[in-house]
Amino acid sequence: MEKISHRSNFSNLFLDKRLEKRASNISSSLLIAKTSSIHGGTKDEAEQKGFYRFLHNENVTEELLTEELTNRCTVNTIGREVLVIQDSSTFGLSGNKKNLKEDSGIGLVGNKIGLGFLGHCSLVLDANNNSMLGFSDVQLWHRADDKANNTTKLYKRQPIEEKESYKWIKASEHSKAVLKAAKSITIIEDREGDIYEQFCCIPDDKTTLLIRSRDNRNTNDGAKLHDLLNQAKAIGTYKIEVKEDVRKNKVKRIAILEVKVVKTQIKKPSILKAKEIQDSIEVYAIEAKEINYNGKDKICWRILTTRLTECIEGALWVIDRYKQRWYIEQLFRLLKKQGFDIEQSKLESGWAIRKLLILILNATLRLMQLYLAYEEEDSQNIEEVFNKEEIECLQQIEKKYIAQTSKTSNSHDNKKLAWASWIIARLGGWKGNIKQRKAGPITLKRGLEKFMAIFEGWKLAKNYN
Repeated sequence: MEKISHRSNFSNLFLDKRLEKRASNISSSLLIAKTSSIHGGTKDEAEQKGFYRFLHNENVTEELLTEELTNRCTVNTIGREVLVIQDSSTFGLSGNKKNLKEDSGIGLVGNKIGLGFLGHCSLVLDANNNSMLGFSDVQLWHRADDKANNTTKLYKRQPIEEKESYKWIKASEHSKAVLKAAKSITIIEDREGDIYEQFCCIPDDKTTLLIRSRDNRNTNDGAKLHDLLNQAKAIGTYKIEVKEDVRKNKVKRIAILEVKVVKTQIKKPSILKAKEIQDSIEVYAIEAKEINYNGKDKICWRILTTRLTECIEGALWVIDRYKQRWYIEQLFRLLKKQGFDIEQSKLESGWAIRKLLILILNATLRLMQLYLAYEEEDSQNIEEVFNKEEIECLQQIEKKYIAQTSKTSNSHDNKKLAWASWIIARLGGWKGNIKQRKAGPITLKRGLEKFMAIFEGWKLAKNYN
């Protein structure tokens, strides 16, 4: 089967080829624009009107755009061991409240007055080299009721399919279908995904769960899960560098974590009355707890997995994969204020903003691919992200416009994405010195914006000559 790259490719998706071209153009323009603003990302009034018509076109649905994203992910994961990292975020639109039309895909978010919608994304990575492979599921929705209603006894007794938290199981099920040709699937979730029903229905011969523990569950051993971990003997230690973060009260340090593993059976919660739900599930519980520090930001991870984990090597594999949740946190960061700023969109329809978000996901994916390549020497092939013309333009930029010395040279293989990422980082303001801190996602975003602007001019000059 022909390999499909992550470049904008809407072929065979839209029956109307004009819609296909418009979708591709919007995705490309969003890479050049500094925000999600249609006004700021279009060349002239005619293009601006065309983009607006596309986003308001009822034939262009969220489902259609999402299907395009996930279809490409299916092809790119054939035969690979993959990680599926899930998470949710809210997109607040209260700043545009006066312009937004009622009943247009928006509702309450976070509290009784917040306005916007919510999103749940499943980001797919290669488990062995961290290559970014796409999205296996994207869900967007809005609330009619305040989230506080989720704490009532009536809500807690509802079937999982009727709860908002069903998004985790729905995303896992859809991801399994999209990634059917993958060699293995590891689904990674934070505390909110600690749902008993998910442990019952998702794992199979090639699909495992890796979820941070939220509840101190009852076990078949007659003890609480956290008590079993407290009583267990450590099987090793693990070091991690913690960077300072004043906003989150994190202190810079080298954290030493004591690692424990317990194999146990967690019992079905008493509130679940359905007979078809099995009475217990076998899991491995891993605890990584900081032992050389007692501050408020002391690390204590408790992770549940259905993957066979009986030794320190297996436990460290689980911990390292859980840490990769950072990538989806960065994805949401780039969608918001420090990136494409989707929450500042001035579109009048919530449905249009939601479709715009899906197109921005397409652009953000490319940026995240560059970031991962920048971190990994053995990165994915450059042809999976840039086309031939773009690669030629990058070669010209490196040769003619970026000064290189013995301390600031691009040592990467020009067939790998890391080579392109180095150039993009330099365009974004990174100096290239090996002693300097590596460029972050925002620097790469600036560089990518500058490259796309240069590329447009380079194409015009090339075609003119």
